[in-house]
Amino acid sequence: MAAARLARLSPDLDARMAEIVDALLALAGAAHRDAVIDRVARQRTGQAASPGLKAELITAFDVHCQALRARGLAPLVHRPFGDRSLRWALTPEADDYLRRAVR
Repeated sequence: MAAARLARLSPDLDARMAEIVDALLALAGAAHRDAVIDRVARQRTGQAASPGLKAELITAFDVHCQALRARGLAPLVHRPFGDRSLRWALTPEADDYLRRAVR
């Protein structure tokens, strides 16, 4: 199922993940997924997220994590309180690297 999602999203997956990472950076590195999604939506359109955008971003987040783990790589983001958590965060390594790179 993740492979099908990845195939469908691949042209835009990196752009969506960049938006998620940017939102997480602005939200101190971690936030409830709805706050992250709302920030991305407001950056794009100035409005709250539509159900379609919410689904796209949740799928992009999940596919990013699954695809990188399947390749033995660490994802940029994770759910710090477990797989069922609705909290999204930058991994500690990604947070450290990205904050140093921005300086």
